[in-house]
Amino acid sequence: MGFGGSGFISGSFASDKGNGPIGDIPMTLPTVETFDGAWIVEKVTGVDLTGFDALRFDFDAGTLYGSAPCRSFKTSFGPDVQNLMFAPLQIGGGLCDEQTMITERKFLQRIGLVNRLEIDADNQLVMYASDEPMLWATRLTE
Repeated sequence: MGFGGSGFISGSFASDKGNGPIGDIPMTLPTVETFDGAWIVEKVTGVDLTGFDALRFDFDAGTLYGSAPCRSFKTSFGPDVQNLMFAPLQIGGGLCDEQTMITERKFLQRIGLVNRLEIDADNQLVMYASDEPMLWATRLTE
């Protein structure tokens, strides 16, 4: 059917032609613009997101903007989604209780580790650190 056992679209995202068929599904190489728009964070490895219902970020042409319960952040990234580096985060905003600040700090630290982005078979954004899935987000539909 064109899907690997892990639930991710398998095939060559690294094709030098930029696309390749997977079963009957034509694939194109994801670009920075593929991820543009708003995303709601669903899960982060090693971070308990209980109470973080509005944790979201927006990709916009090579810039990542985000908001968490206490603070907001902004960073640029590149050169592409398969070999990714984030610039240091610019963080602004207020203060919250100690536990919320600790959880938020862990989340922001995880963002800095990301080196690859993919969209899985369920159209969920998956961020990787050293080939390990670390963060999952769902596109916000308004």
